Amino acid sequence: MSRFYISPHAQSDLSSILEYLAKEAGTWVARDYREQIRAFYRLLRDYPDIGAPRPSLGRDIRMGVVRPYRVIYRHSGGTLTVLRIIHGRRKLAGAMIKGG
Repeated sequence: MSRFYISPHAQSDLSSILEYLAKEAGTWVARDYREQIRAFYRLLRDYPDIGAPRPSLGRDIRMGVVRPYRVIYRHSGGTLTVLRIIHGRRKLAGAMIKGG
């Protein structure tokens, strides 16, 4: 099992997503997505290389999906860091994950 961290950017992303969902779709939808993200985190802890490699975003960067959101993370040296959680329609750029 890898050491597991969630970057401040990813924490902020998730908070924003859940706030938006609660406002636009209701608290039950927001709670459901919160649990889906948490379930994905648990999966990553056990299987850190499950996400698709994204070398165009940087070394050791991978991506998993909790539709319609993409979870961008780095797995390197026994440490997994969730860098960002973004909507699938958003264009990915390496600059989005700098400092994560």
